[in-house]
Amino acid sequence: MGSRLSGTLLCRAGDDRVAFAAQEVATIESPSTFGGLAGSASRAFNGSSVTGRILVAVSGEGVGVEALEIDAEPHALLPAPGLLARIAGGSLKGFIQVRGALWPVMSLADFGRFLAPSSREAA
Repeated sequence: MGSRLSGTLLCRAGDDRVAFAAQEVATIESPSTFGGLAGSASRAFNGSSVTGRILVAVSGEGVGVEALEIDAEPHALLPAPGLLARIAGGSLKGFIQVRGALWPVMSLADFGRFLAPSSREAA
């Protein structure tokens, strides 16, 4: 049997969705109070960069999402095919099925590093 994931943040990134394990999130910040640089998850899906909240990893990486909800239910973590596991900086951990839809589960720190604005963009 595959692994199970309990406690997830189900996030919206434009019309797309992405999930993170709740234990990877140190804080949830507002864009106006976050002191670091954060990339927008929407941009990973070629959407416009709109951020309502920033999920911050223990190591400090931040990912902006438009909306989020907490899901405490356990879900089977479906493995990502090898080819897909290497996209987005290796941050794709697998998929969960919630309410009939597949949600990609990303490593918050790895996805944050992948999305991080370069110093050139931040200037």
